[in-house]
Amino acid sequence: MIYLLAFFCSPLALLFAGKPFSAIANLVLYVLSIAFWLTIVLHNLGFLLWGIGVLHAVLAINNSREERRARRIIQAQRSPD
Repeated sequence: MIYLLAFFCSPLALLFAGKPFSAIANLVLYVLSIAFWLTIVLHNLGFLLWGIGVLHAVLAINNSREERRARRIIQAQRSPD
């Protein structure tokens, strides 16, 4: 579900994933993409920036989940049985 949110509003998805600094950087890309999208001349650049923002959000969310999974595995190995 968070990946679907990353497709439509990537900065918000990054905030929900616990990545506030990445969300700010992504917000800059998101605002620039909207600004370029509204112009006729740079319409394609706006689409490209939006795609980069979505890709950044998806990769950051995936990395966050992998780190969380690795921490759980390490914690499970350290705890005595």
